[in-house]
Amino acid sequence: MVENQMLAGCASLDITPPAGIHMGGYWGRQSGAIGIRDPLTAKVLVLVRGEERVALAALDLVGLDAVRVGEIRQGLETRAGIPAAGAMICCSHTHAGPLSMSFRGMGDLDQAYLARVQEAVVAAAVRAVGQLQPVSLAYSRVPAHLGINRRQLREGRMVIGNNPEGPVADYAHVLKVGEVATLFSHACHPVILGNGNHQISAEFPGVAARLIEARTGRPALFVNGACGDINPRLAHGDFDQVDQAGEELAAAVLEGLGSTQELEGGRLGWRSERMLLPLMDPPPRLQAEVEKLSLQLKAEIGKIAADGGNIWAQRGPRARLEWAGAMLELARRDVKGQVQPFEIQALQLGGALLLGMEGEIFVRYQLDLEAAAPLQPALLCGYANGCIGYVPTADEYARGGYEVDEAYKVYPSVQMIGPEAEGKIRAAVIRLMGDLANGR
Repeated sequence: MVENQMLAGCASLDITPPAGIHMGGYWGRQSGAIGIRDPLTAKVLVLVRGEERVALAALDLVGLDAVRVGEIRQGLETRAGIPAAGAMICCSHTHAGPLSMSFRGMGDLDQAYLARVQEAVVAAAVRAVGQLQPVSLAYSRVPAHLGINRRQLREGRMVIGNNPEGPVADYAHVLKVGEVATLFSHACHPVILGNGNHQISAEFPGVAARLIEARTGRPALFVNGACGDINPRLAHGDFDQVDQAGEELAAAVLEGLGSTQELEGGRLGWRSERMLLPLMDPPPRLQAEVEKLSLQLKAEIGKIAADGGNIWAQRGPRARLEWAGAMLELARRDVKGQVQPFEIQALQLGGALLLGMEGEIFVRYQLDLEAAAPLQPALLCGYANGCIGYVPTADEYARGGYEVDEAYKVYPSVQMIGPEAEGKIRAAVIRLMGDLANGR
């Protein structure tokens, strides 16, 4: 074996939850999962060169919090010999999966299931380390058009719709890891199935991965991109449309596998920073009081409509009421200057660069930062190492809409990150990429 040759191993384990588990991604569901449409998996790719080791985990989940990610990383270090800082844990963000992090109003976390997920990731990494073989990396970028910008101005209001003039990442990244694995990425929310779906599914990324695996005979790992403002063209459809979108993405990736270019050799390495993003200060007390009262009335209306029996109908109103109470308490105490921890990770895989960000990132970050990366190709990975909520670009705050004004109320943080976050994030990414490229 050539000294310092790159080695890779990949393993996949099942993380399909039991029926009945509460589901993540939407308010308004009427029950837990009533069945399993298709399996969920945890796939772990390990790369080794000399003493250097890195790992990428791809999970069919809506998201994980940073604490759980930290525990997984510690397990990878202890049992698989992968430095915790050299592991990137990515979730596909399927909205048809189980509740896997604390979203207000979506139900209860199944801690036993999450412990099983944690063990599966570590066990898959151990198995991957035991299957290492020499590889070279090859890459292509191919057209892919599943997504459309969803921030549409309609009658003076920003709504979730279709904005064909808005930015979109109309391509898929395809990274061939020898005969060991295929890594593919496309920026698009897995939300073809709406809140009326009560079957567990990996959504279109799962369909695409299974089709790619059937053709190549090796694991296919999906990593989502910066899809915070990107929905599929086929949003709010059915399983036929899920299959259609998955087939479309798989066809693009398989085409890309036929035209990859081998990447120049390079080291394995990482740089990361857990920075503090500014949170927006609470609104004036009167505004908070009025909002709490309004939400309280909605909760009562929901309770009446539920006829005293359907707790699911009350989850959304009660979650909003819980958020309003917490915000009101901050306003009463005049709490200002709060911050939100946020991890950025740059992971070098030989001649390729992965940029992991802990949130629902707007697509302009991907378009700009991938192009600016000193190491090419560069892939921005959203929902990596946790998820703090939406991360818009600064100019979108004035336009408002769900991602700016509402979605943060679902996440554990009571407050929304402020527009000043964009400058801090961009500066940190550029710095980390430069340090990694220059070996600092």
